[in-house]
Amino acid sequence: MNYMKNLRYTIILLVLGFFLFPALSSAEEVETSIKAEFLTYDAAQQVYHLKGHVRIRRLDALLQAEEAEYREKTGEARASGNVRYEDRWVVIEAGNLEINMETKRGIVYNARLFFKKDNYHIRAEEIERLDEKNYVIRKATFTTCDAPLPAWCFSSKKTDVRIGDRLKAKNVVFRIKGLPVLYSPLLWAPIYTERKTGLLLPEPGFRSDKGFYYRQPLFLALADNRDATLYFDLYTRRGIGEGLEYRYIERKAGAGQWWLYHLRDRTLAKDFYEFKGKHSLFRKDRVSGFLNIHYINDRDFYQEYSQQVQVRTRRFLESTAEVFYPFKKGRAYLLGRAWQDLKESSEDVMQKAPEAGISLYPSKKGPLYLSLKTSYSNFYSKNLLRVQRLDIYPRIYHSIGDSIQLSQIIGLRETLYNISNSDNFPDSISREAFDYSLRLHTRLMKRYTAFTHILEPEIGYRFIPPVEDNIPLLDSTELYRRVSAVDFGFRNYLYGRNGQIASVRLTGLYDILKADNPFGLIRLEAAMFHPLNLKLDTSYNPNSGDFEQINYSASLKAGRVGFSFGQRYSKDDEILFYRSSISLPVTSRLALNSALWYDAKRGGLEDLKLSANYSAQCWGINISFNRRPDDYSILFLVELKGLGTIRFSGI
Repeated sequence: MNYMKNLRYTIILLVLGFFLFPALSSAEEVETSIKAEFLTYDAAQQVYHLKGHVRIRRLDALLQAEEAEYREKTGEARASGNVRYEDRWVVIEAGNLEINMETKRGIVYNARLFFKKDNYHIRAEEIERLDEKNYVIRKATFTTCDAPLPAWCFSSKKTDVRIGDRLKAKNVVFRIKGLPVLYSPLLWAPIYTERKTGLLLPEPGFRSDKGFYYRQPLFLALADNRDATLYFDLYTRRGIGEGLEYRYIERKAGAGQWWLYHLRDRTLAKDFYEFKGKHSLFRKDRVSGFLNIHYINDRDFYQEYSQQVQVRTRRFLESTAEVFYPFKKGRAYLLGRAWQDLKESSEDVMQKAPEAGISLYPSKKGPLYLSLKTSYSNFYSKNLLRVQRLDIYPRIYHSIGDSIQLSQIIGLRETLYNISNSDNFPDSISREAFDYSLRLHTRLMKRYTAFTHILEPEIGYRFIPPVEDNIPLLDSTELYRRVSAVDFGFRNYLYGRNGQIASVRLTGLYDILKADNPFGLIRLEAAMFHPLNLKLDTSYNPNSGDFEQINYSASLKAGRVGFSFGQRYSKDDEILFYRSSISLPVTSRLALNSALWYDAKRGGLEDLKLSANYSAQCWGINISFNRRPDDYSILFLVELKGLGTIRFSGI
């Protein structure tokens, strides 16, 4: 009985093994497809002999040739005659090839290697493939140009390539159209990599007032969410600078970017420092905030070293920090703000450190809406007064009408001041007032065949009774003063089939309290979007007959030619700047550009830039001239696509 029972179990196992084991083994095997015009198979050696249009495919690899041998057991292949091998990374064309289709290890002779992603072309007498990502290449030329005679290439006796990392070559000769022009003992270039610790391309040059200039950046890939760049600057006539830029993104702590720079100027006998950074954290319905810091220890730093006219003419640097908590009906916040004066002493500037406040959004109570803004602010100045201010400002809103809307706002305001270190103001000041605003607004629309015209006329009145005006000017809160004025205006909009065409807004003011000169500034704001892109903002004083400010910018693109012109004028600030630029494509590859910044009130020409840019399939060059009042520089940029940019600046 035991014998029969064991025999029955044995038969069951054999049957299961017959059906199950082949299925398991076939699931582990990788299918190899072999095609050729003539095919013979050596069963003893397990070798395929193939001739004529040979195709061997295994996984993502495809081998094509005129003749080949393929060993079934090991996956090794030998091919000759118009050999072409391709997988997800590369295309290899060669006279002869030996490769393992499974491990991807092999050797190729008289070959051309093409990396798909970044258009790298490598020609070599011998290419040894150590695995799917590592190559050793002998007597090779390297380029990203597609032409048979490339515009540029590097040649070397030995090159190491690691996909996802770098290309490294020794004893390299740089050639233009086949002619040798430059030798380097070492060449390094990234291959299929985005973030890798290492030296970035340097920035050498010569500046007219600072001598030879050299900047060498070093990139540090600290983690997937953090990196940094170190900078070393050399000015042969002035000194040495060091910089650090740090960037990060933290899932729960926010994102930020920080910059610290130091430069020792021997000529001026000064140490310049610049520190700036930003950090932000925004979370829905939770505590959030941001931090922006910008500081330099000496205001001459930008005048001496900045190449941007907007930076050189800057008056203030602002640093701010805020923490806030949003809730259903409003927000609570803690705010700090500091200013650095780049023209005068910062010790006379009032700093806000800090301000705490609560804002309640308008909430409906019957036909009315109620809102509240309250804040406690501390103002500090080293040489001037110190002020603590409490401001409470509730308001009531009411609106009626549909096609014609009538809106009214009543506000009650209480402001308390505690002042120290001042001979001009009492120690304590209280200011109580209310304000009333009335506004009538309507919207008229007319549709035409080609466009739609919208007109929005409005008229309003605001009243604030006499209030305490012997108070220090700290910010916009102190502009809350006695008012009895009518403001009026209208908006015009033109819309076409593809969106807005133009807009015009004209506003004016009639001040009832000023009997001699009741009319205030008349302001015109206009914008056009097609075919001329125009923005205009101007204010006219009807009492004096003068324009208080005229700011405009215009740009036009006719075909491939671009032109822009702008002005910034302020009578009170004695500012009159002109800006212009031209972009002129000479050919499909060559473009000329110019930009000018002119100060008509002070120094005349502030900044002039002229540049020429040439871009080809695998390379590009940019030459620009920059003229400042006291110096000049030339920027020379050569881009070898696939390698990066070689930059020569400040010449």
